[in-house]
Amino acid sequence: MADCYRYLGPDERFRANAYAGAAQTLRNLQEPVENLADDMQQLEDLKSIGKSIAEKIIEFLATGQIQTFEDLKKKVPFALLELMDIEGFGPATLRLLHDELGITTKETLITAIEKGKLEKIKGFAFRKIEKLKQALKLESSKKRLPLKEAQRIADNLLQSVKSIDGVLKATIAGSIRRKKETIGDIDIVITADERKWKKIITAITQLPQVETVIAAGKTRASFVLKTNQVQADIRVVHEDEYGAALFYFTGSRDHNIQLRSLAKQRGWKVNEYGVFDNKTGKKLAGKTEEEIYHLFGIRFIPPAKRIGANELNQAMNN
Repeated sequence: MADCYRYLGPDERFRANAYAGAAQTLRNLQEPVENLADDMQQLEDLKSIGKSIAEKIIEFLATGQIQTFEDLKKKVPFALLELMDIEGFGPATLRLLHDELGITTKETLITAIEKGKLEKIKGFAFRKIEKLKQALKLESSKKRLPLKEAQRIADNLLQSVKSIDGVLKATIAGSIRRKKETIGDIDIVITADERKWKKIITAITQLPQVETVIAAGKTRASFVLKTNQVQADIRVVHEDEYGAALFYFTGSRDHNIQLRSLAKQRGWKVNEYGVFDNKTGKKLAGKTEEEIYHLFGIRFIPPAKRIGANELNQAMNN
């Protein structure tokens, strides 16, 4: 909600700051917020949480959603808000893309970039567009490396990430994990206590291997490494989301789409946070990849075999 209000501009600065403060308070709680939900005053006594936000917390615990948030998502290009983490891209830039070109999703943004439409907007210089391409991981901005060389660079980065205080687990994902012959970038998924996420992201962007930071937000960092100018993307998640994030960011894209299709047939949805029941919002799996496959009645499929062909049906039949 804070990001939505940030996008809406200076007139909503107060609300943006209020919700950002409330989010930080919830992150730092030593006990589940459910324990406080029976007493409105207990919630209101928390730092940065007044009556209005306390009511929304109770609404979420009771219904699984906040109606104000659902309404906000209709007013903003919600799928693009994470781009505000990109260096040089703030709310005003996103509003410009939305107002000038009607861009509301990453797909429409990618199409606009490929057709050269951004170059016609004042303020979108070549360098800025290239940085946006890198953040969106478009092929035109990548230099592909042989697997062996990319693996060496990724292993070096992984060891540095693992040494950062607060990191519980870290795994190389993406096409390296799938053992593709050539690699466009490096993906790493880590898990840590949410209270340490910000410090971890900051520490990662300050590693000696990093040359240029593309984006750094609450849950991710994207940067260009000094070695071979290869791009690296880091995602930090909760421990119970680790398997889902690893699955999602390992791919392949076609493999993920096929599993999402199976989920849809069963009234579920799959994303980088887990598998959820559409009706109740209940989380069904996500802590490990094995747990996800087991939920679908599918034996574990090694990353190298996740090509989006017939592997899901074969694993299910067997």
